[in-house]
Amino acid sequence: MTFPTAPLESVRRRASRRLVSVLPLLALILFSQLGGGSAHAQFSGNRSAPDGPVLLIADELIYDENLGLVTARGSVEMQQGERVLMADTVTYSEKTDVATASGNVSLLEPEGEVLFTNYAELNNELKTGFLENLRFLMSDGSRVAANRARRTAGERKVMDRAVFSPCDLCREDPSRAPLWQVKAVRVIHDERAKDVIYEDATIEFFGVPVAYTPYLRHPDPTVDRRSGLLAPRVGYSGELGAIYGQPYHHVFDASQDITVEPIMFSNEGGVLLTEYRQRFERGELNLKGSVAYVDEHDDSGEETGEQGLEGHIDLESRFDLNETWRSGFDLEQSSERTYIRRFGFQTDDILTTRLYTEGFRGRNYAAVNAYKFQDLRASTNPDDTPTILPFFEYNHVGEPGRYGGQTYLDASLLSLTREEGTDSRRISAVSGWKLPYTDDLGQIFTLDTRLQTDGYLVDQAGNGDGSDTTGRVFPQVGLKWQYPWARRAGTSTQMIEPIVGLVLGPRGGNPDEIPNEDSSSFEFGTDNLFRLNRFDGVDRVTSGSRIDYGLRTGIYGDGGGSTEVMFGQSYRFYGDSAFGEGTGLEEDLSDYVGSVKVTPVPGFDLNYRFRLDKDDGAFRRNEIGFGIYQPRFSVVANYISLNGTASSGLAGGSEQFETAGSVRLTDHWGLNGGIIQDLSDGGNSLLRGKLGISYQDECLIFGLDFERSSIEDEDIEPDDRVMFRLILKHLGGVESQ
Repeated sequence: MTFPTAPLESVRRRASRRLVSVLPLLALILFSQLGGGSAHAQFSGNRSAPDGPVLLIADELIYDENLGLVTARGSVEMQQGERVLMADTVTYSEKTDVATASGNVSLLEPEGEVLFTNYAELNNELKTGFLENLRFLMSDGSRVAANRARRTAGERKVMDRAVFSPCDLCREDPSRAPLWQVKAVRVIHDERAKDVIYEDATIEFFGVPVAYTPYLRHPDPTVDRRSGLLAPRVGYSGELGAIYGQPYHHVFDASQDITVEPIMFSNEGGVLLTEYRQRFERGELNLKGSVAYVDEHDDSGEETGEQGLEGHIDLESRFDLNETWRSGFDLEQSSERTYIRRFGFQTDDILTTRLYTEGFRGRNYAAVNAYKFQDLRASTNPDDTPTILPFFEYNHVGEPGRYGGQTYLDASLLSLTREEGTDSRRISAVSGWKLPYTDDLGQIFTLDTRLQTDGYLVDQAGNGDGSDTTGRVFPQVGLKWQYPWARRAGTSTQMIEPIVGLVLGPRGGNPDEIPNEDSSSFEFGTDNLFRLNRFDGVDRVTSGSRIDYGLRTGIYGDGGGSTEVMFGQSYRFYGDSAFGEGTGLEEDLSDYVGSVKVTPVPGFDLNYRFRLDKDDGAFRRNEIGFGIYQPRFSVVANYISLNGTASSGLAGGSEQFETAGSVRLTDHWGLNGGIIQDLSDGGNSLLRGKLGISYQDECLIFGLDFERSSIEDEDIEPDDRVMFRLILKHLGGVESQ
């Protein structure tokens, strides 16, 4: 302990002798009564010295033995552990067992709370504390002010005529009322239950009363999560009618909780929405689902006049078995095709259920999967949707050899079944060896050898009877040459690079007996121009021999900006095309493909991809997108135009524009929105649109969104929605769907 020199020698001697026993008790009294939950047990049962040393610093220290008074004056600071008390004057009376602190009193708690007052008095056997004109700063910055407060043995603070607000005060005029506050005849901070309780409370905005409640309760800022009612869901939909939902959140323990929310729709009945979450030592589980009692519809979308049960489930789970292996189960299922989109639970067209185990070690990856799909599109037959069980994958990339060559292997085993249509079992292995080489002139040569071996057992091929066994062995050899030329120009580097690739392979390789399950969707572009097999899957191979050629050029600035352009074409000189009509590869000489990528400055990207008809130069594919990402605003836009091809599944082509963005108008106000526009067949119709305005600060969240959907599907009609949310920190609020 450190003490200043007392004015009189006799007083100094007596003070030194008495403070050894008095100061630990004084520190315990002050810290226990004003804020010390950790010292409470010692004080109530044993008034001996507190845990740990006590440091006292003051300008003047006086001990009056006749009166039994210890007085510390002038910038008094007492510290025990992480708790600090500061005041102008601290006095303790041994005879009356009363301690007082006055003048700029502040107490810093280990949890980060700070109490401010001008006068504090402790009495009633030192178990009850009284504070005048209390100001209480909570750990998250929330503020409480009260005319008078009592604190009972580290259990609760009872504050009379108190005001609570988590909002920051105005810097220009701190006396102004905050954005919102709660005034109450009495406010109780229950430190054991960690609750803030209000009696006869009024909620004010900008100092104007807007709501009254005789009783209000919420957790204090130290609580991360707790069981109780959450902000209700309030909204309106032109199709569903008025919407009201009241979620309840229940915490079982530190590792698991559940949220249950009944939602009522004035035009459609009700839905019970639930979410259960649990974390394990080596994994986690998240289960979402709903059960609805709503109006039933027939196949044409018309109401039948009856109500029935519908529902959906969405389960995700992950478990780490050891350092190499992990396993999981994902389940997505809906009782009706349009159910989840009608109520806005999800917008995916295909729901995927997956059971898997996968492992990662070094340059190896292995996985065993099982898939079940639910196709929600109106154009598909549910009986044609496949189930995959099992699907085994193994991938390996070898270490570079003496000359830099690497082996690779992609193997798979798959069993696919349907209620109607073709069933198939497949075993496949794609092995190869790749060798890159750069000569003294800077020319880059890449030799790639590839062998694909497949075996198939196909049942009911072409919806016929019987089974067929077929297979193939398909080799390919590729040699690619690149010669990048570069030169410096000011603060940038200019580059031009011709690329030529030669691919040798046999004709055929795609017999009719082999079903096409994983390679039906294909788009020719610069990303697959030089690939040996241009298909993403293994059911189809790029047969024949060809020459691919292109030119890549770019400018790369020292500050991070760049522009890169690539243009190319392919010529098949041997074999037949493996691609359908309209893909740009159905003839020996392919269409032209190109791409442009522009990044003038960090935070701005522009990408453009196109395909030109080789005969007349007409655009067969146009896709352009850009993104701007700045601290105060962001914009993303994409335009795509495709001609109808068998591989793309488009009969008449597709043209669509999509954009989304947000802007911060001020530090608190912002705008956000987006649209999806269908431009196919010369039309111009809005598919989806959204516009919202929001406000957010340290104590309040406000938002107002307008949404429009023009999508129709059986019982799904075009819909307009107004979404509203108002969240008051600690108190909750209302939020729309």
